[in-house]
Amino acid sequence: MALIDRVKERTGTDLSDDELTTMIGAITAELDARLGPVGEITVELGEPGEPDAAWQRTLRLARPLDTGQAVTVVERDPGDTGTAVTLSADDYRVLHGGRTLQRLSNGSHPRATWAPLVTITYTPAGNAGAVAAREEATIKLMALDLSYRGGLKSERAGDYQFTLGGDPAAEREAIIAALAVRHGMVMA
Repeated sequence: MALIDRVKERTGTDLSDDELTTMIGAITAELDARLGPVGEITVELGEPGEPDAAWQRTLRLARPLDTGQAVTVVERDPGDTGTAVTLSADDYRVLHGGRTLQRLSNGSHPRATWAPLVTITYTPAGNAGAVAAREEATIKLMALDLSYRGGLKSERAGDYQFTLGGDPAAEREAIIAALAVRHGMVMA
């Protein structure tokens, strides 16, 4: 189910899809700015003028890749033709739990070593849980934003009764802090 549909179902809002999409985008941008992005990332490795780059058989990734997700590896050799070559899965081997890529000399694009410039687009390992947690936090933040009525938490019609709510900014920070703790981040 799409995130916008989950928000509609859990909040019962009657706002338009465009408005909800804008709100989701703003929350996603805030979470990305504060906690870093989740999902697919692109890493560029190598340096054209680096003398050792032409002799590397393996590349190390700072964040291990999820072997169950799509990986795109593109090589560029400025000293050669300078064109980009998108590698096939048989051109490299994933080692060490997704942290190392070894170049193979017997694939669709055989080469004994990596080209000086390599761009890898992949989903980091363990990111599926992070995406689900981020979506859940987004839904909670949307519900908080949609339900806030200037401090009024609840009211009742018969024998009129009302309750003032807590601090929405504090509730918002608690949701984000819980998300940050889940991913091992420390908020200062």
